[in-house]
Amino acid sequence: MRLLDYLTRRNFLILSAMVSLSSLAFAYYAQYFFDIDPCILCLYERYFYWGIALIGFVGFMWDHPLFFNLSGLILLGGGALGLYHLGVELHWWQGTAACHGIASGKARSIEELRAMLKSKPMARCDQANWHILGISATYLNLAWFLGFLGLWGGITLKSKSNLKKEKN
Repeated sequence: MRLLDYLTRRNFLILSAMVSLSSLAFAYYAQYFFDIDPCILCLYERYFYWGIALIGFVGFMWDHPLFFNLSGLILLGGGALGLYHLGVELHWWQGTAACHGIASGKARSIEELRAMLKSKPMARCDQANWHILGISATYLNLAWFLGFLGLWGGITLKSKSNLKKEKN
């Protein structure tokens, strides 16, 4: 059996879920043990990782093409957000107010204003605050999503090719 024979939709779902959970564990480890604060876009990207993990495990349990297609949609969204994050980091465009470390919201009382002033400002999206092997985590995040999206596309093409062979 060749390696390509193992690339099925179901195997993809469990692989992406496991790698996604590993990535999340690494991010939380860096945040809580090395005091590396994520920016708001990093926090948003974590939602996509959680989505991939959830859809991956559910799709692995109930083998249905819907979960594979949903994972592709989540990967596309994560890749788009990763590209947007990279653009903010490289100053191609500006991010939101939260990307610049400015607290969102307005204080409605003196106590809320004091709490806002004492709170630690959020990390800026346009400054890479951590690198892995000299590469910004933003690049690695984008590569993660694009790599898995490419694998997803390859499996989709392989499945369609197999269906054509079965019809002939």
